[in-house]
Amino acid sequence: MKKIYTLLSFGIFSLAANKLHAQCAIPSSVTAFPSAICAGATTTLNATSVGSSISWFTLPVAGSSIGTSTSGANINFTPTITTTYYAEAFGIGTSTTQVYNYTGAVQTFTVPAGVTQMTIDAKGAQGGGTFGGNGGRTQAVISVTPGEVLNLYIGSKPTIQMGPGGYNGGGAVTALPCGGPSDGFPGGGATDIRRAGTTLINRIIVAGGGGGQGYSNGLGGLGGALIGGDGFESWIAGTSGKGGTQSAGGAGGIYSAGTAPSGSLGIGGNSGPTSTYCTGGAGGGGYYGGGGGYVSAGGGGSNYVLAGATSTIFTQGTQTGNGQLSISYLGVGCTSVSRTAVTVTVEAIPTVVVNSGAICAGKSFTIISSGASTYTISGGSAVVTPTANSNYTVIGSSAFAGCLSPISISSVTVNANPTVAAFTSNSLICIGQSVVLTASTSATSYTWNTGATTMSVSVTPSVSSTYTVNVSNAAACVATSTVLINVNACTEINEIFANSISVYPNPNNGIVNITLTSELSKNSTLEVYDAIGKLVVKHVLSNELNTINISNLDNGIYTFKVLNNLNKIKIGKLVKQ
Repeated sequence: MKKIYTLLSFGIFSLAANKLHAQCAIPSSVTAFPSAICAGATTTLNATSVGSSISWFTLPVAGSSIGTSTSGANINFTPTITTTYYAEAFGIGTSTTQVYNYTGAVQTFTVPAGVTQMTIDAKGAQGGGTFGGNGGRTQAVISVTPGEVLNLYIGSKPTIQMGPGGYNGGGAVTALPCGGPSDGFPGGGATDIRRAGTTLINRIIVAGGGGGQGYSNGLGGLGGALIGGDGFESWIAGTSGKGGTQSAGGAGGIYSAGTAPSGSLGIGGNSGPTSTYCTGGAGGGGYYGGGGGYVSAGGGGSNYVLAGATSTIFTQGTQTGNGQLSISYLGVGCTSVSRTAVTVTVEAIPTVVVNSGAICAGKSFTIISSGASTYTISGGSAVVTPTANSNYTVIGSSAFAGCLSPISISSVTVNANPTVAAFTSNSLICIGQSVVLTASTSATSYTWNTGATTMSVSVTPSVSSTYTVNVSNAAACVATSTVLINVNACTEINEIFANSISVYPNPNNGIVNITLTSELSKNSTLEVYDAIGKLVVKHVLSNELNTINISNLDNGIYTFKVLNNLNKIKIGKLVKQ
């Protein structure tokens, strides 16, 4: 029989082990859409495993799940860096509930493999005495980590009238001045679960204990809810112990002779007094304990659940007798032997840097951008020729995922060009004569093709020549102007001939008189040139007195020549004003 029992036990164990480690189908058709995203964007993952669900990880083995989905269903993630996700198939096992009753000592629970959340139903203990307040109840779903060990504290209802309170925080009764059942009773203990330690600050769920019965059947306060119930005495002038809250213990009861102790974190206040008057009930344990009663009944302790819990229900005064704790969870039916990977590439948003600058009117500016793969510029081209100060927007795009940068601005400043006109007081001269050239402008620098760098320059050309001046302003913008100096040999000029011609009035208002000697009054011609050497008037002089109308010309200084068929010439200045 002994051997048969051993084999049977081994067979049962093997069956259980095989069931625990049953294999689901390895996930297939694992996809990410899109598989390349910009930083801050979301990708959608999908995987298939017939008859199973999908658990997602960022590690190929072990690690904690970051989410679950049903087979073929989408799940969204927003990775901050390029990440490889791993799909693992799992099957839901049977539902299991484990119930824990009061033992007077700490009990433990190890979270099974594959279990990530549990439903908790915690009930605090009733306060001492027939009329002790019932314990509270806390129901919630909490997240857990497979393999972690939870410490369980199950409260108790006090069994004696004078002595310590119920296990896990019930307030005590330290004396019975009146003796017998007329005196008060200790408070009931709380029920709680503690994670990563055994101190009161390690509690993640609490069900408060009820307050102890007060003198002469005073009603102990009910344990539970966010604020525990107050004790009640119908005959007494004063107050009973108050219920604990989420931030402080309940205040102790007040009677003419004094005040009972208040509750504190996890602990109910003791009863009072210890002499003279009959003893009141003590406070119940809880997240914060209820206050003790001074002759009167004790207050109930408060309930509590950690932040992030779901499906939370707080109920006041439901449990009689000792406390109780039940833990329910779904076991893992199967897991795939391996995980299937899919990678999501995360590309950074480009940071685009663009240049700005200044140009002279009529010139082009090239917008130079960096930090991205391609660029979109308002206007469509990186080479721009604005006529006024202008802003151009630039958006960069990354190479792989096409991530768009924030808008960058190029401020192109357009500076005006200087204006310039080169002129001379005499554009028709004889060989050997000098003439002054002048640039009319407000420029800051001048450069003549003679090498001179002043506004005015004197030249003595030997042949007809064109002179060029380049000027620039403070913005380094330039302008150019030219002036033509005509040079004549003047081989026939002499004083006798020169005195044979008179031009008057000079200056004039548009009417010019020209007198010639009889010798020159035939076959002579008048030519008038403007400041740049352009012929603007040509007139045949056929009389000794000739009147010429030049009112159509602009006011200014002109050069005139009188030519004769004898190849004689006179050159001079003509001023119209």
